[in-house]
Amino acid sequence: MREAQLFNSSLHEKLGQPPGTPVHIGRIYPFDPYVTLFRYSAVDSKEFSDLKVEDLRREILEGDHVNWINVEGLHEVSFVQEVAKLCDLHPLTVEDIVNTSLRPGFESFPGYYFFALKMLYVTPEGSLTEEHVSIILKGNIVLTFQETPGDVWGRVRDRIRAQTGGVCSKGADYLVYMLIDSIVDGYYQVIDSLGERIDEIEVDLQLGPRNVMLKRTFGLRREILILRKHIMPVRDLFNKVQVNGGVFQEHTKLFLKDLSDHIVQVTESLTLSMEMSNVLIDTYHSMQNQRLNSVMKTLTIISTIFLPLNFIAGVYGMNFQHMPELSWIHGYPMALSAMAVVAISMILFFVRKGWIGESNS
Repeated sequence: MREAQLFNSSLHEKLGQPPGTPVHIGRIYPFDPYVTLFRYSAVDSKEFSDLKVEDLRREILEGDHVNWINVEGLHEVSFVQEVAKLCDLHPLTVEDIVNTSLRPGFESFPGYYFFALKMLYVTPEGSLTEEHVSIILKGNIVLTFQETPGDVWGRVRDRIRAQTGGVCSKGADYLVYMLIDSIVDGYYQVIDSLGERIDEIEVDLQLGPRNVMLKRTFGLRREILILRKHIMPVRDLFNKVQVNGGVFQEHTKLFLKDLSDHIVQVTESLTLSMEMSNVLIDTYHSMQNQRLNSVMKTLTIISTIFLPLNFIAGVYGMNFQHMPELSWIHGYPMALSAMAVVAISMILFFVRKGWIGESNS
């Protein structure tokens, strides 16, 4: 898996290519692409692993059966093209499938519908990871294309294997809904992780500002920008799906509306997280300024106290011959006493004004 990136620097590979030319944009992973197939209906389900492309046509069944074809690996364009040719996909669709920098969106093609999404999740090490995912709904066939093995669809597979959750008694459009719903649930996990990290920085900030906190906060801002880049377009995706009207059946549209509300909630949480990160940065700078002001205040008070003392020492440090105080026996202790009286008087005055010993709470 790769860490999420805000900008993609490999788009130059597509420059000058004719429209519909599939060019893989993204990281090349060290494994051979493979295909898995879930074929199920209300009465039975069957799973096929590591299928060859030529075997897919034989295993796909029409009628009441839903066929979920999942392709792992986009770095071998020829492999993706073979699967696309089997399912009669448009060249522009193949071009979008292998372009991992594609913006999330929805397109309607003759005979099928195309969804492009970003699967986002947090690794055990705590880093934000993204994966380009394409979902195609064509009759009773659902095709999904992923960059690498591993995803957030484990529970969907478990429901199909166990014939539970109602997924097997519904059509292919309901499967598409469940796949997108699992991706959106992954967004919630990412948002929750961001919220926990913001709370940790806020608690640590109360103990005093440190440079590492500013670095962590800027890291959070970068991740929030990445999330906004990949999640905000999903709202437009659902709007286009609802305008189309023919993608999902009536019983699935009710679930789709709830999913749209979830996306709105996620985007609002992202906006709140961005505002919170701004507050943390402003608080950090305010506390730093407060510390600097406290230091400057202390230095100013010390300088103010020593200013008249320096004056007295300067007067009696002059080497004039006719200075009456120089011949006094008690002149030296009298000068020190005068300095002490002035210093103590000024300190008492500052304390009375609240400039010394003022509480910072």
